[in-house]
Amino acid sequence: MAIKPSPRFVLLLLFLHMAAAITVYATAVPPAVRLVTILLIALSLFYYLTRDVFLFLSDSWCEISLDQSGVSIVTRDGSNILAQVTKTTIVSPYCVVLRVRLSGHRRLVSRIIFPDGLGAGEFRELCVCLKFA
Repeated sequence: MAIKPSPRFVLLLLFLHMAAAITVYATAVPPAVRLVTILLIALSLFYYLTRDVFLFLSDSWCEISLDQSGVSIVTRDGSNILAQVTKTTIVSPYCVVLRVRLSGHRRLVSRIIFPDGLGAGEFRELCVCLKFA
């Protein structure tokens, strides 16, 4: 299943980062701290847009495929990563929060996949496979 940019994810990231920036701006902290915090929020937005939405970074997930042994992930630089889907993966009709443990790593990795980031049939197939996995 090839992953493509999701307009819903862009809007969600913009809304959440703007809400965080407005909250920081409204607090009574020194202006220098406020500026640094807002800059960090902007860098976070830039990073997640380039990695998860526009798929520009080399570790961006471009393709995923599920089978009995787990999930196979193809990144933008062409490397193939094998991973195990964890029980904390969340499946809903609105989005999938795919939580996997990469082979050879202890840390979990999460990605959010919206229906407009896959084809309609592919998103349904992903949801069904994850619910019964």
